[in-house]
Amino acid sequence: MDKTDRQIKDREKILIYSAQKFHKEGFYKTSMDEIAKELCVSKKTIYKHFPSKENLLEEICSHTTNEIYNNVDIIVDGDGNVVFKFVKLLNMYSNYTLNISDKWLHDLKIHHPEILKTINHNRTFKINGILNKLITQGIKEKLIENYPPQIIISAFIHSISGVMNPEFLINNKFTMQIAFKTTHEMLLNGILTGSGKKIFKKEKSLLAKEIKL
Repeated sequence: MDKTDRQIKDREKILIYSAQKFHKEGFYKTSMDEIAKELCVSKKTIYKHFPSKENLLEEICSHTTNEIYNNVDIIVDGDGNVVFKFVKLLNMYSNYTLNISDKWLHDLKIHHPEILKTINHNRTFKINGILNKLITQGIKEKLIENYPPQIIISAFIHSISGVMNPEFLINNKFTMQIAFKTTHEMLLNGILTGSGKKIFKKEKSLLAKEIKL
């Protein structure tokens, strides 16, 4: 392994481990010394790749967002009917949010609200594009009721934004997984045709093992 490959591998190792730790334990009280010790590397090595803790946090948020959106695009642009795609998206996001703690949400809200604002803005933009594709497909397949797409999209965006709000989750003691899963299923059941609901029930059963509840 040459020097460049090793540096890339070291950077990825630090990024992935720190993301897991921050998501589980929060980042405000997690020190760079702690991360260096647990990874068995020097702080100098970490700072070579990430000049500050704030930079590390920003890179984690960017990496996580890109990873999720890449997986979303694969599902949305892949094969299968619209119900299958909705269930795959539900499963994918449920698995992602499984290890997101209240501490992470609280730290973002209190100490870096600008990052949280960016995450929410990007999520709204992404959801709008996803739903445009899925609703168009679903109406053609006669699996989604022929409601005005703009109303469906607005209902999804406002509902998901409302329940994924850190204050709502913390105050009501909901995990991100439960909040997203419940909202997703309620909204989906509200727009599916009779045929769509039958497929939804079947697909949920077939793909249930993919959700780690």
